[in-house]
Amino acid sequence: MNLNLKVINEVKNNGRLLSDVAKDYGLSTKTVYHIIHENERGSKSTSLPIMQQTKQLALRIKQLLGRR
Repeated sequence: MNLNLKVINEVKNNGRLLSDVAKDYGLSTKTVYHIIHENERGSKSTSLPIMQQTKQLALRIKQLLGRR
């Protein structure tokens, strides 16, 4: 597994702090931030962030319940 994937996994899947991951991998916190940011930018083209999806679903539910 390459370094960027390990860093992304630690932050996103294991919920670790950027600063802790940076220390473990000998990186600056800024570098870890950039790795995560670039990953999120790339994933936005394939899927919406979960909060936006949740808001859209809540709005759709309200719309459907209003039709009763």
